Amino acid sequence: MLADPIIEFMQKSGISLSVADARADDVPLIAVNAAFENLTGYSNDEIVGRNCRFLQPEGGAGPVRERMRTFLVDDSVKEDRFLIPNVRKDGTPFLNLLYMTKIRRNGRDTFIIGSQFDFSKHDRRGHDGYDETLRKDIRELGSLAGEMGMVTLGTFRSLANSAALIAEARLD
Repeated sequence: MLADPIIEFMQKSGISLSVADARADDVPLIAVNAAFENLTGYSNDEIVGRNCRFLQPEGGAGPVRERMRTFLVDDSVKEDRFLIPNVRKDGTPFLNLLYMTKIRRNGRDTFIIGSQFDFSKHDRRGHDGYDETLRKDIRELGSLAGEMGMVTLGTFRSLANSAALIAEARLD
């Protein structure tokens, strides 16, 4: 399943992280960290084994879902970011800036790493903290994956896109 170094990495991260199994039907979540639990209000036991769609509002996430489906099935797309309406366990809606990258092993997508940020809060300090923490985490994840014979795909372009989206929000 998921190697201990990646689980340890996730648990010490200050940003919301999730891992989904890209090989399984419906791409279920197989691990989340405490920051993810805090963001969504759901416990690990309520999350693992489910597709992250359960966080979407009753009417769905709209057109962004098609882009997400394309990301999952298109081998030429290595990473992307999505702005998705989500709902916490207590019913509170929030706008989720989701950054996803594929982890590949033996030439096959194995895991999808997701990083979530509550974009509905336009607090500059939160954006700065997320941006810097994500940058550090991506470097560490790339190093860990390389040590384990895995390849992180993309990452830096999506990080730049996410940082640009955050910068645009600061201008509003």
